[in-house]
Amino acid sequence: MLRLLRLGWWQIRRARWYIGWRFSLAIAPGRKIHGVPIKIGPVLDEAIGSRALDVVEAALNLIAAHDPRRMKRIARDIRWVWIHHSAYAAACWLQDLRMCVLDRNWVTAPDTMPDMIAASIVHEATHARLDGLNIQYLEPLRARIERLCDAESIAFARRVPNGESLARRIIESRPTDAAHWSDERLDDRILKARRSDMDAMRKELDDAHLPAWLKKLLQRLARSRAA
Repeated sequence: MLRLLRLGWWQIRRARWYIGWRFSLAIAPGRKIHGVPIKIGPVLDEAIGSRALDVVEAALNLIAAHDPRRMKRIARDIRWVWIHHSAYAAACWLQDLRMCVLDRNWVTAPDTMPDMIAASIVHEATHARLDGLNIQYLEPLRARIERLCDAESIAFARRVPNGESLARRIIESRPTDAAHWSDERLDDRILKARRSDMDAMRKELDDAHLPAWLKKLLQRLARSRAA
C-alpha cells in the first residue's frame, strides 16, 4: 500500500512538472526556424531576449546551410529549443519534453558564436535521436553516448568555414575523469544547478520593476518546473 501511495505521489509530481513546463512554453515568445520552435523563458530585458533569439536563429541557419539533411532530422527529433537560465550546462537535453535547453547567459555572451551554439544543438539532437531508438541514458552507457554526441558535433563543425578550431575545442573540452558521468556525480550537478537557477531567478525578479502578484506567479511557475 505504501509503495502504491509513493508511486501515486511521484506521478502527481511528474504531471505537475510537465503541465508547468507546457504552460510556460505555450505563453513564451519565440520563433519557428527551419521547423524548430525556439522559445525563450521570462526575460526582463527585451534586448537580451531579442539577442538570444537572433543568435539561436543564426545557429539553426548555419546548420541548414552547411548540413541540410541534418537540419531536417533535427526538426523531426527536437520538439522545442528553450532558452533560459541553466546552471547545469550550456546546453542539455530534456527527454520527457523532447526539448533542447540552452543557457541564456551563455547564448548571449559576447564570445559565444553561432557555430558554437549550432554544434551544441547538434550534440543535443544526437541525444534526441538515441532516445528515439530507446537507448537509455544509463550509467554504463553514459560516457559512450557522450562521445558519440561529441563525434556528431565535431563532424558538423568540420563542415562550416574555419570549423577546425571549433572541432578542437569540442575535443579538448571532453571530461577526462572516468567518474564524471556516474549517477552520483550527475545527481550532484543537477541538484546544484537547480539551486543556482532558483537563486538566479529570485535575484532577477527581486531587481525587476514588476507587480508583486506577477512576481509570485513567475516564482510559482519556476518552482513547478524545478520540482
